[in-house]
Amino acid sequence: MSCPESQDSCCGPACRSKLAYFVAIVVVFLVVGGLAKMLQHYTETGAQAARESRARERAKAQSEVRQAAAQELNTSAVVSKEKGFYRIPITAAMELTLKDYQNPAASRAGFIARVDKANAAPPKAPEKKSEFE
Repeated sequence: MSCPESQDSCCGPACRSKLAYFVAIVVVFLVVGGLAKMLQHYTETGAQAARESRARERAKAQSEVRQAAAQELNTSAVVSKEKGFYRIPITAAMELTLKDYQNPAASRAGFIARVDKANAAPPKAPEKKSEFE
């Protein structure tokens, strides 16, 4: 198919309208893609900063909890002097447990007694005196 000398006769109205639709569709896709990219960049910069600051807070809290746990697991302290409970290092507790379980029945009975003693109800609060007494 050869084109005549005249450009108008080569590209008819049907060809021009198809080209116009094609260009319009490409422009719409580019505009929508550009808007999507701008929104993505806009939302990620704020969200990324928030995620990073929250991650730093969580890491700090986690290190504090781990330090406190390590201190509690490896040191001795008084838990309840009234009830006679003391915290001992975990290595010493494991050694005592192994020693106690040489006799399993006595160990279970002692454990149940300690649990009952630890969870005993506190003494009843004294009753308030009446205003009229």
